[in-house]
Amino acid sequence: MVYKLIVAFAVFALTSSDELSMNGGRCLCLQITDKIGFRPAQVKTIEILPPSASCENVEIIVNLKSGRQICLDPNANQIRNIFQQIVRKKGKKNDKSRI
Repeated sequence: MVYKLIVAFAVFALTSSDELSMNGGRCLCLQITDKIGFRPAQVKTIEILPPSASCENVEIIVNLKSGRQICLDPNANQIRNIFQQIVRKKGKKNDKSRI
């Protein structure tokens, strides 16, 4: 009887600690911001990672020339507007090259 209780407790402890440490997967962004606190000239690269098996979130990672990484909130209005403007500008450039 005691053996069954110990096994049940061990299984419970292992499964509950796994759920607490996973937090929805292994996302690269632990902290996100909805503010852009850098200038465009400071940007080295921008990575947009779609949801995957390891992370259920869309992640936008801005790598600055200084080596710093900033994770942006893809649901923030300011961030969405900026990316929509970039897509529109890119679309206009592609239309002009076809003419």
